[in-house]
Amino acid sequence: MKKKIVKFIDLFAGLGGIRLGFENAFQGLGFDTECVMTSEIKPYALETLKHNFAHDYFVGDIFEV
Repeated sequence: MKKKIVKFIDLFAGLGGIRLGFENAFQGLGFDTECVMTSEIKPYALETLKHNFAHDYFVGDIFEV
C-alpha cells in the first residue's frame, strides 16, 4: 500500500526546528512529508536550511513571492 504524502510550505523557517517536529509527528502517524517551499530572510538561517534539508525551492522574503 502506498503511503499518503503531506505536502507543505515552511514559512518563517528559522533554522528548521518546527519543520523537524512537524515531519516527525506526521511520520509517526504513517505519513510521508514533502516540503515544497521554504521561506526565510536571514542569510545565516538560509545557509543552515540549505545544508540540512534537501529541496530546491528556497525563497527569501515571503512578501516578494
